[in-house]
Amino acid sequence: MQRKIIYLLAVVSSVVSLHAQEYRWKVGVDYFFDNQEYEKSSFIDPQTMNGIWLNPLAGISWDSTHTLYGGVNLLKIPGIKEAVNKVDVTLYYQYETPRVLFRAGAFPRTEALPNYSDFFFKDSVNHFMPLMQGIFWQIGKERNFFNAWMDWTGYATAVDRESFYLGFSGKLSRGIFFGDFQSYLFHYAGTYPGNPAYGVSEQMQGMASLGLEYHARNSFRGLVSAGVFAGLERDRKAGESDKPVGFTARVDLEYWGIGTRNTFYAGDARMHFFHTYGGDLYWGTQFLQGRSYLQSKWYIRLLDSERASVRLNANLHFSEGKMLFQQTLSVSASIDNFGMPEKHSVRYPWKRIFR
Repeated sequence: MQRKIIYLLAVVSSVVSLHAQEYRWKVGVDYFFDNQEYEKSSFIDPQTMNGIWLNPLAGISWDSTHTLYGGVNLLKIPGIKEAVNKVDVTLYYQYETPRVLFRAGAFPRTEALPNYSDFFFKDSVNHFMPLMQGIFWQIGKERNFFNAWMDWTGYATAVDRESFYLGFSGKLSRGIFFGDFQSYLFHYAGTYPGNPAYGVSEQMQGMASLGLEYHARNSFRGLVSAGVFAGLERDRKAGESDKPVGFTARVDLEYWGIGTRNTFYAGDARMHFFHTYGGDLYWGTQFLQGRSYLQSKWYIRLLDSERASVRLNANLHFSEGKMLFQQTLSVSASIDNFGMPEKHSVRYPWKRIFR
């Protein structure tokens, strides 16, 4: 058996050596601080989250389209005695051309699904579970694309339940007009061997919108859209299901690195089985348990360079007739040999204050 493995590795090595190779590396640090003042809410408890991720990554590329990446992600939570509080492994294959991107393995969620709303994945998902573990396939980029993906979030064992996501999203733009959609199916099953105490539950969510989007050379950005947010939530064991439908609207504005993002929902209350399954079944913002919700994010880009970014947020949440407050700070810095970084054409005048 050992000889077969050695022979297989030798064959793979010889095949790769026939093509031009490029070695890649990257070292990054991500810091997050998230203070949620939600004392008045009956849906979410108040809490403060912060952490520091160290993300070294290495890769080997060949034929200009194929790359194998491997790395480790180390999480340190300030105030906890352990030196490292969580270890994740980044390990994936990537195929990339100007029009197609394919990944298989464990790779960053924010790189694959930046277009998904907080209604699908709340901030804490990326804080503590930054990796997808599955596959991602996309045709097109930026303003015109379609993607399909799978994220395996739970492997069935004697004590752990099986769970996974299947998702589709896309966007089509013509001038300042666009249409987009995000969707997923989340399947939450039982253990292996099976335990009669557990049944199968699932939730399907889909949001489709039409809108206007404008980017100016002077760094002004604006977006207005409206659409429908529909879903199906089901607990097979209890024989219960719910089909929430609602209206969504979004208004985003940014100028000179200062901006606001506003998302509104009105319709049926969602997360019908939250009191039974909690965050095991639902990864979106818990404010959707109400019939209406307005999220208003106000931010300033304190730093936005080729290698580092710093962003400060003051977020307002209007739920159950109350206003709730949240403050966040995110810092990202990295260095790599992937190629020359793109130069930012806009220098915000107010940044002179920090020189």
